[in-house]
Amino acid sequence: MKKTLGALLASLGTLAYTGAFAEVSPNAPPDAAAAAYATGSQMQSIFQYWGSGLGPQTLGVASQRTFVTLYGTVDMGVNYTKNGPYSITRLQSGGALTSKFGFYGQEYLGDRWTVFFRLENGFMGNTGAVQDTTSLFNRASYIGMQNPMYGQLTLGRQYTSGGAAALGADPFLGVAHESVYTYFLGTSDLGLGANSSALGRLPNTLRYISPRLGPFGFDLSYSLKGDQSIGPAVSQRSAMVSYVDRRAVLSVAFGQSWCDPSITGSCVGNAATAPTKRTDTYLASLLYDVGPFIVQGAYIRYVPQAADTAIASTYLLGLQKWWRNNLLRASVAYRDTSKSQDYAYGSTIGIDHFLSKRTSLYGRVGIMRNGPNSSVTYNYDSGSPTPAPGRTISSVTLGINHQF
Repeated sequence: MKKTLGALLASLGTLAYTGAFAEVSPNAPPDAAAAAYATGSQMQSIFQYWGSGLGPQTLGVASQRTFVTLYGTVDMGVNYTKNGPYSITRLQSGGALTSKFGFYGQEYLGDRWTVFFRLENGFMGNTGAVQDTTSLFNRASYIGMQNPMYGQLTLGRQYTSGGAAALGADPFLGVAHESVYTYFLGTSDLGLGANSSALGRLPNTLRYISPRLGPFGFDLSYSLKGDQSIGPAVSQRSAMVSYVDRRAVLSVAFGQSWCDPSITGSCVGNAATAPTKRTDTYLASLLYDVGPFIVQGAYIRYVPQAADTAIASTYLLGLQKWWRNNLLRASVAYRDTSKSQDYAYGSTIGIDHFLSKRTSLYGRVGIMRNGPNSSVTYNYDSGSPTPAPGRTISSVTLGINHQF
């Protein structure tokens, strides 16, 4: 899920009712679940960072407010990556958070009903180019309605229910470069029709987020293909159930997905038959606040339904801790498939030193080790060596991040 927590607790939506704080752009009010900055638990401080990095009102609309705001992130770093016998040094965008700009707006209609929209573009800070030449607002383009009694409905390009839950599995929020988790979501080695669409950000998506029912909430999404000429019209359908209390967040998600010929790289294998083959996706993740730090764990399983395909399982562990003006993070992950010797394991560690609430310096170190028949890459970007089986890839980045 490249360029790729509400449930950021459990998904981007269900966090809206948990009491997390989100620092937002200067002209926007706090998110619906705001609390005092850095006065609560480690979990609240983590949510402050997530809410800031993902944009205003990602943790819930502002109650009874009407406004429009511009927000964004500029993230640049110097990276050194060694891929087997090859190495590259480069200026790179998006090591801590994706460089982006966006517009968020909402209108209060009365009687607790709010209409809102988000348009968000990802760009390459080192060149100024857009991330996706086929879509200006490639990260988000949706409109929705919300009422705290009835829940929230959104339509457009957005995360699926499974994709929102999956972000809670990664301390690094699934960034495109420095996150071992991101590269373990690939399915290209599993065979005909295998895909990860149920855990992605997709166009033509309808998503419903329920109000909290005590500590529980549910999240449903349904996406249509852009090209419906082959196979079913649906691209993915997923559901997530979450449990949230003051110290723990547990989410369980299930999705079914079909590749979409209109999305470049979506389909594996024969283009005439791949869009007809389904992939089932299972996910379970847990965040737990032990006081001094946050622990995370997750399990993700892909089960393609075409004959002679392989099954992939990924296991993830993570830690996060605030120490003075620093956010310390680490993750380790292992991916195995039902194919012989097709396994890989890796780790990402990082530190973000905050000069202010909006500006930070950061460092990342990552490593990916492949088994003999595995070619999972890490920090892949323009100019990177072509992935090859059995290689070990290491990466070091020093950068600066500013949010506005």
